Amino acid sequence: MAKYAIHTKWSWPNGVPSAETMQSRHRELRSKTKAEDIIWFKIDENTHQSVIIFSSEEDAQEEHAKRQKMRKQTIEETGHSLVEETMGPILSIMSEA
Repeated sequence: MAKYAIHTKWSWPNGVPSAETMQSRHRELRSKTKAEDIIWFKIDENTHQSVIIFSSEEDAQEEHAKRQKMRKQTIEETGHSLVEETMGPILSIMSEA
């Protein structure tokens, strides 16, 4: 099974949350996901992107409905919006080469 990645881009009308806020959300998610890693990075004051790494496409698809439900809730709370989402099998990871 090949690892699988999901890439998203988000717009925040009131500014990207602080690193501390985002890290807190990661701590909450850690025990609730099959993701191997989730990386959030800031593009500008109102935009962030993320990469989620799963062990397999099956794990990613299995969590899709759960992720959509969580997104709906957080979007209602903060007003941020999903700009784009792409996903696919990982071809190479430098740290594993």
